[in-house]
Amino acid sequence: MTNEENELFMVKQAQSFRKSDPHAAKAWIMTAKMLYPTAFNVQYEAYLFERDGKNYEEAAKCFSVIATNFPNRHAELWQEINALTNALRNENENTPEQEFFVKMYKHLTPDVQHNIFMHTINHCGDDLEQCICIYILMFKKFPKSVTTHAPRLLELLAEGMTTDPDVYQRILVEDVLPMIQHKPPELPPVLACRLYTNSLEYYLRQIMDSETEPADPWKTIFKVLMLCGQMMGWEPFLPFSKQGSQNVYWEKLVDILSASPPGSSKVLFYATTLFIYSLYGYIRNCRLRIDDADVSHVLVEGFIEWAPDGDGAEDQSMEPPKFSLTTPISPDLSNAFLHAAQCWQLLNTDQFQRDFSQLMVALPLAPWISRFLFDLAIYFGHRDEANKLMGEMTTQSSLVQSLQILSLNLMQGSMTLQGFQCILTIIGELPATNGHLLENMTLKGHRHMVFLPLTRAALVQYCTGAIVSRISRQVYEPNCSDRLLGDLLVLQQLNLLNDTRLTQQIFSVIKQRKTFNLRTLSTYIINIDLIEELSHIWNSQLEDSNFELTGSPTGVSSTASGAAGVPARRIGTRGADKGARDEFKTITRQQIARCNENIITLLANFISQEQLMLAQHIFGIQPVETIEIK
Repeated sequence: MTNEENELFMVKQAQSFRKSDPHAAKAWIMTAKMLYPTAFNVQYEAYLFERDGKNYEEAAKCFSVIATNFPNRHAELWQEINALTNALRNENENTPEQEFFVKMYKHLTPDVQHNIFMHTINHCGDDLEQCICIYILMFKKFPKSVTTHAPRLLELLAEGMTTDPDVYQRILVEDVLPMIQHKPPELPPVLACRLYTNSLEYYLRQIMDSETEPADPWKTIFKVLMLCGQMMGWEPFLPFSKQGSQNVYWEKLVDILSASPPGSSKVLFYATTLFIYSLYGYIRNCRLRIDDADVSHVLVEGFIEWAPDGDGAEDQSMEPPKFSLTTPISPDLSNAFLHAAQCWQLLNTDQFQRDFSQLMVALPLAPWISRFLFDLAIYFGHRDEANKLMGEMTTQSSLVQSLQILSLNLMQGSMTLQGFQCILTIIGELPATNGHLLENMTLKGHRHMVFLPLTRAALVQYCTGAIVSRISRQVYEPNCSDRLLGDLLVLQQLNLLNDTRLTQQIFSVIKQRKTFNLRTLSTYIINIDLIEELSHIWNSQLEDSNFELTGSPTGVSSTASGAAGVPARRIGTRGADKGARDEFKTITRQQIARCNENIITLLANFISQEQLMLAQHIFGIQPVETIEIK
């Protein structure tokens, strides 16, 4: 018999006695090992005998022999190695087989353990995911191997991301980066930048897709940025701090920019990260919890106070507009927006524009970018660009779109029919959240922006302000109509304290007239200050003057806004008898009793029901039919 035949004979003898007589089986194996120490079949049978007997330490010795002397040759060996590595990857799954391999592994020498991982990696072939998993397992068992083998693992991850980005981005961010953060390897700049871009994409998808935002995502993103910067030997950026001012980050970026060559990748990625962080803060803060509801804020044009003497006239300088502090969130919103704008302008210079554009295509930022670019166009007064961008924004509600179109109308300094239709649309789609009236909606002397919350109060206030800003100048023109003066008094009830000049001018014109007819008192005027001033005018009229009140305007019920029924007849001061005076007192008492009514609802009703007359005031013509609300 040949040696090979003798080996097989002795192995078969050992196998035949393995269950019935283990001692005899072991004797055959020991004899075979002494006679044929370099035979794989003999050594493998010795391992199987110890494995099946759950002898961890002896099995480890046998496994070490075959793993060291017979690598990459026998399918049986690879089955055992795969079983071993699978058990190590799933140590929490306590099946008897896995438990055996985990315990046997502990009896292997470190050299054998490491060689098993390396042989497995070299044997993976095209199985990219398995190769990456073995690398990660090896790093967990042998942390010092990270320094040598991390570059190859990162190359494999970059390769995997081209076919299945979701899987390999998750492995990179959740498994690999934490392992290499304390001693990052040196990488080619292209690879390091690619890995950071994929990491950033992973976190942004989590932020944008998750119902619940991950804990401290930006703290982690800044850590990854610093890590990738170390791989390329960059000057470190600043660590993330929630309490830190964004001005500090911008100043650091400017310092790095001044010391870097044109088009520096370092500046590109630092600036891009700061831009996205600022953009994130802007978009996130555009939604705020008000009255137990999530309320969006929309950037709109503020109102500029006008005066006939030029005091407070519009500033025609090229300075960018200011932001009005209308709500508690306004400072945070404006700071985030301005920092995003600074980074955007830097990144769109010739030295960065091409690479930055490619990054924006790769990252899932389209909804944020479209909103930001529209607001940026509004901010800089680029009306044509804003109109174009609005057409590309497909997720806008009709309420938001109408508000933005109205804002563009105000930016150009005139009201179009489309702008007025937008007011009617807004009034017809008021949300349920009440909210509060805003301060600083109208300022003197310079253009300014307002972050308007989508609440009933703020929207009605803005629509009212838009109408007043368009028709208030007519008060200073000769022969302005009684109806315009009365309608302005109704609208001024939201802004009496902030625009006393206009209210005083209206009353001054009324007092100068020989005759004046106020049609809106019994339906829409409920402000006590206005009623007292009207009472004073009524009681002080001379015999040659006539101050008349009309019950309800034609076509409008006197109870439309909650008033008690008032006869639709005209009463005046000229020749007024006791009955007329008593009737006037009755009307004023009724209106004063209504002073606690919801002024927002009253003015919304006024704009909706008096749209024909308001259109006549704005456009100077008598409409022939009701304006269609689109």
